[in-house]
Amino acid sequence: MPVAEQRAVGSSPGIGAIDLALRLTLLDLLLRPVGSWVLRPFILGLAVVGLLRTGWLRHPLFWLALAALTGLRVVLDWPLSDNHAYLLGYWCLAISLALMTQRPAPVLASSGRWLIAGVFVFACLWKFWLSDHYADGSFFQVTFLTDPRFEGFVRVTGGLDAAAYAELSGHVEQHRDGPPPFDETDPAVPQRFVALAAAATVWNLFINAALAVAYAWPGRHRYLQHARHTLLLVYCAITYAVATVEGFGWLLLAMGVAQCRPEQRRLRYAYVGVFLLIIAYREIPWAEAVWLPLME
Repeated sequence: MPVAEQRAVGSSPGIGAIDLALRLTLLDLLLRPVGSWVLRPFILGLAVVGLLRTGWLRHPLFWLALAALTGLRVVLDWPLSDNHAYLLGYWCLAISLALMTQRPAPVLASSGRWLIAGVFVFACLWKFWLSDHYADGSFFQVTFLTDPRFEGFVRVTGGLDAAAYAELSGHVEQHRDGPPPFDETDPAVPQRFVALAAAATVWNLFINAALAVAYAWPGRHRYLQHARHTLLLVYCAITYAVATVEGFGWLLLAMGVAQCRPEQRRLRYAYVGVFLLIIAYREIPWAEAVWLPLME
């Protein structure tokens, strides 16, 4: 690590952005274990050692090993790997390559920026143009009723009691591979539920497009960088309160914090705070334990 970069990192209190990004990535691997039983012990073992030994944390071969294991996980799960499984492999490889350079911090910051840009550019491509049933709200109408992880949230916010939810869910399950699920002959659908699906659609289209533009837009102006951090933190704080894919959220936060400048101590704290917030979302069943009992 060059002397100039050491001074830059050392002049800022607390953990530097690159070390924080690496540690959050390893915490992601520990909190959301990936891979089958064949790979998981090796991935978890490496993550623990990387957190405990600073020399390993900054060693490119350590991250190359994690890139190989997370990449092998995608191959073994093909074609059913989650979207962020690919992103995790790319990110581990990006970390390894950055640590091989003379200036790893700016290299990793650039990699994180372009990986985030790619995520949301391709998300917009699918949601705006390639999908026939996303922009019209059908995607969330179906997902909210077929994925049990959303049941508590949908019942609290969508105006459905247990019986109505079960009826609509059963109806959608019968037509999962058919046309959009609701018409005049179908069970009554509360307007609150339709509005909820529409709101989720609009929010996702807006925030995905905003993130795609912010991260893909050329330039390093201070206001543009501020917009990138703000949008990413807001996206993670709101989206993962509902979407239970916390591993994706933690990974995005690790990529985002890698782009903090050495003097941006409070911004690094904000990233850690949202990381902890997503842990709270996962561990505390807000809808089932708090809101639904109050409604009954």
